[in-house]
Amino acid sequence: MKLKKGFAMVLATTMCFGLVACGDSGKGTEAAITEASSVGGETAEKAGGKAILIVNGNLGDLGFFDSANRGMERIKSELGVGIQVIETGDDEAKWEPALADAADEDADWIIAVSPSMVEPIQKLAPDYPEKKFLLIDNTVDFEAADLSNVYCATFKQNEGSFLAGAAAGLLAKQGGKIGFVGGMDIPPINDFLVGYIEGAQSVNPDIKVISTYTGDYYDPAKGKEHGIVQFNQGAEVIFAAAGPAGLGVIEAATEQNKKIIGVDSDQSAAYAENGDTKTADHIVTSMVKNVGDVIFRAIEKDVKGELEWGTTESLGIAENGVGLAKNNVYKAAFTEEQQAKMEEIQEKVVAGEIKVDSAIGMSTEALDSIRNAVKP
Repeated sequence: MKLKKGFAMVLATTMCFGLVACGDSGKGTEAAITEASSVGGETAEKAGGKAILIVNGNLGDLGFFDSANRGMERIKSELGVGIQVIETGDDEAKWEPALADAADEDADWIIAVSPSMVEPIQKLAPDYPEKKFLLIDNTVDFEAADLSNVYCATFKQNEGSFLAGAAAGLLAKQGGKIGFVGGMDIPPINDFLVGYIEGAQSVNPDIKVISTYTGDYYDPAKGKEHGIVQFNQGAEVIFAAAGPAGLGVIEAATEQNKKIIGVDSDQSAAYAENGDTKTADHIVTSMVKNVGDVIFRAIEKDVKGELEWGTTESLGIAENGVGLAKNNVYKAAFTEEQQAKMEEIQEKVVAGEIKVDSAIGMSTEALDSIRNAVKP
């Protein structure tokens, strides 16, 4: 697949940055290690030392992992914590060894930002009781072992996706078609889908939703294929919740001059910052998971002695865990009346006047019923 200029620039920058600091950690892990800083002396000591972020993928995704990295930069600049970022790529065999290598480092906090890191943390955290492990976007089974040194934060992505669905429903004609491209047909991804469908129906009751899954989070080419198919089937706007594969859906939208909703971070702003304003202008909004803010909040609270370990927090719109990007592209895409409607919907979700269903714990039959009700 031919990468868009902005995306290629990000990947090139990331690869160069990662290779500079690539080294053998002593356990055979071939992960690229980015030594983002070694904040010196007094400031680092005052804040309590060092934090290591495990990225079980690569930076440059213009989404989830990049948001996490921004959080690391914040704890470096605002709290004086030394930081290190380990990029493992998409090879699952490297994830647990990378976590073990990080735990062997002279670090205070080990941070993983992926639903897929549950088992490695559950296995390793009890062996390193002096280290603190943070799992962002999933939770461990606290009954399975002594995990009193683990903190978990999950996101109410169904709430944020409800806003994304309402936005898509307002952009589409009444009874029209919108699309959803997910990474995997699993509960965390379907949580996005359920919120998206319900949000769209709240403003466009007869809306139809095309939903497909790439089966791969890391291949933009697959995402592009799904985007092209859905646009050809009449989708007026697509919401892509597929990790880096979603970048391919964004490329399809740009090439076909269609609208798309980004995920995890303000992807329009990310493309614009890398000089690709053409692509940025097609991303009318993004369902943002404030991963970086959650990392910063957790470390800041722990530095103050206020973080409760051995627990999971669930963060929604009210807690600023999720939300919608409302940048200049958003303001140009939606009328003032539509923006006011979006604010009203958001306030009702926060107030509990709108209850959004969740795919987490939902039966297959119930999920199929929701999907089939809007199937074109």
